[in-house]
Amino acid sequence: MTNKQKTAGIIFDMDGTLVDSQLDFNAMRAEMELPAGQPILESLDKLDPARRVACDVILARHEAAGAVCATLITGVAEMLSIVQSQKIKMAIVTRNSRMTTDKTLARLNVAQHFDPILTRECGPQKPDPWSILQICQQWKLDPKEVVMVGDFHFDLITGNNAGCPSVLYTGGRLKTEIEGHYLADYYVDSFQEIDSWLAWLAWLASATS
Repeated sequence: MTNKQKTAGIIFDMDGTLVDSQLDFNAMRAEMELPAGQPILESLDKLDPARRVACDVILARHEAAGAVCATLITGVAEMLSIVQSQKIKMAIVTRNSRMTTDKTLARLNVAQHFDPILTRECGPQKPDPWSILQICQQWKLDPKEVVMVGDFHFDLITGNNAGCPSVLYTGGRLKTEIEGHYLADYYVDSFQEIDSWLAWLAWLASATS
């Protein structure tokens, strides 16, 4: 890469990063009788077919309820406008379903900012790097020109696995209390402080030079 190249794309996680869907993953695990603290999708993959069908129904019900009550995290609308004004491409990679993702983004009127939007039906899920590499191919960008932004350690691992910088959205949490926080190249506490967000964009422009 040359020193003229800069960050040209941002890939966002959805739930917990852009949107608060009020999903209670512990309650979902309990209702499905899945092991506490284990990733839900990976746990479902290990079930026998009959139990998997029953748990998929529970998952769909929780996700549908989340789509109805979801709200944008404070400052996200302004942040998206700023990023768009910088001519930076934006995409979403989520472990949520296509139906729920589309309903959530449409209801909150932000779907137009993102292309592509990859859900769990599209291919291997985070932390597999497939989604980032697929987006980079579509955008015709090197992974080092793209940044992964999320609130969960799977997002950071995905970025690292794909060879792109990663940003941890803490939402006011202590970063040291977030699993895998040390994998992040940068931290964002709030999207509400526009000046801080502009400073982060400046960092994005220099991070891959």
